[in-house]
Parts: sequence; structure tokens; C-alpha cells
Amino acid sequence: MKIDQVCQLLATIAPLNLAEDWDNVGLLLGDRHGRVKRVMTCLTVTPAVVDEVIREKVDLLVSHHPLPFQPMSRVTTDSAASSLVWRLCRAGVALYSAHTAYDSADGGINDQWATALRLSGVRPLNVFESEPSSAPEATLSLGSGRFGDLADPLPASELLIQAAELADSSRPRLAGNPNLPIRRLGIACGSGGSFVSSARRRGCDALLTGEATFHACLDAENTGMVLLMVGHYASERFAMESLATRLSSAIAAASPDAEMRVSASRSEADPITVDRAVANP
Repeated sequence: MKIDQVCQLLATIAPLNLAEDWDNVGLLLGDRHGRVKRVMTCLTVTPAVVDEVIREKVDLLVSHHPLPFQPMSRVTTDSAASSLVWRLCRAGVALYSAHTAYDSADGGINDQWATALRLSGVRPLNVFESEPSSAPEATLSLGSGRFGDLADPLPASELLIQAAELADSSRPRLAGNPNLPIRRLGIACGSGGSFVSSARRRGCDALLTGEATFHACLDAENTGMVLLMVGHYASERFAMESLATRLSSAIAAASPDAEMRVSASRSEADPITVDRAVANP
């Protein structure tokens, strides 16, 4: 298959029009007409991931976090980000990112969280309404973040433990009352502190995210909400596995004879670790 064909399939999984205006999504590096036999998904482009990509002879790297995120005035080995781009270019590896489009997509990361936590009545925290008078109901149901109701209320601390176990998080944190019964939960994967006010407007008792700033934690606590934080990496990395599975199925359906291998990176890890001796002296 050509790289452009794979990009089109990725766009059906995570339509790029769902991405935030500030984001950098789509094919970021490479030749659309180039051939691809090996695809790898990852959360972030790191030196370890690039080493793996080159070692495994990957043709297309699908990274959740864009690289570059901000415009680059030069591509040299003088900075960490541009050095990674240079290495991918030299190896002839194309790079694609869906980022916030995949966060917000039907079946995307926030939806996967809602399903895993068995929420009911799931809807977006922020609805995309570009044409509110004429848009069909399906369009009005699209948006960023998610919220829904738990079958039975859970204390915030118990819900955090459950979420941490689902995401294999080693450093869950909580801001607010740990004993507050959570009936309605908001979800915003990654760095979701900006969704606190949206979650509050939707009547959420808590917001589950990866990480949030000190002031976002204060904002939530001061208004009676709880912030449940499982870590940025843990809140999103699991979805790179499911993305590889979905893309592999889409490729097989579109081109049954294509010799294609799609898998998630095995080398990346959370850059933030917890020293147990320091955490529990």
C-alpha cells in the first residue's frame, strides 16, 4: 500500500476535523506516494522509539503526540526534537499524528476510558457545533472530552484505584475530597486540567485526566469537584495498542492482499518514575 492510503484509513478512525485548532495533525513527515509494509504506533517519538523504528525497518510511524509540534526553523542535530526528525528523515520513515482528533473520535481514547469504566449516557464535555441549526444529531454528538454516569456511586479514592489499575498507573494522584461519592464522571485524557469548568457545567462530581496544573487542582477543589490523575503517559498509552489493532483490521479490509504488519512500540516507557524508597521512607 501507499502511505497516503494508510493515512486515509487513519483519518476514518480519527477524522482530522475533530482536532483542536492549535494542534498539528495528519502526515507530518514523508512521501505520500511512498510504499509501506511496516507500521508502528507510539505515544511519543523518543530516541528509544526511533532506535526501534530503524531496527524494525518501519516505514510509517504513527505517533499520538506530534513531532514537530511547533514550527521548526531548521532541522539539525543541535536540539532534541530536530535531531529526532533528522534521524527519521535519514532512515526514510514517514510520520503521522492524529493526537486530539483521536482523543475526541468515536471510539477514541476518551471513549475507551468511558467504556472501560462502564459509564452510561456518555456524551462530550465540549460539543462541536459548527452548524447548530442544520447539523444532524450525529454531528452534534461529536466533541472533546467525555462524561457519563457510574452505575453505582463510588468514593473518589476507590474510583482512582480502579482507573489506575485499568491504565497500569504507578503514580495516581487526587485533588479534592477522597471520600466524595462520584456519580457523574468527566474524562479528558492527557493534560486535561482545562476541562475542569466544562466538567463542572455538566454536573460532574470528578474529572479523570492524566495530569493537571497546581491551579487546575485548586480550581477543582475550591468548587467541590475532585480531580483524578493517573499520569499523562498512563492515561493515553494503552490506546496505542488498540489503535494498532484497529488500523491493522482496516488495512486488511481495504486491501486483503497487502503484506502489512502493524504493531505498537515495545520500547517506550513513562519518562516519569516513582522511587519507592523516596515515596515510602
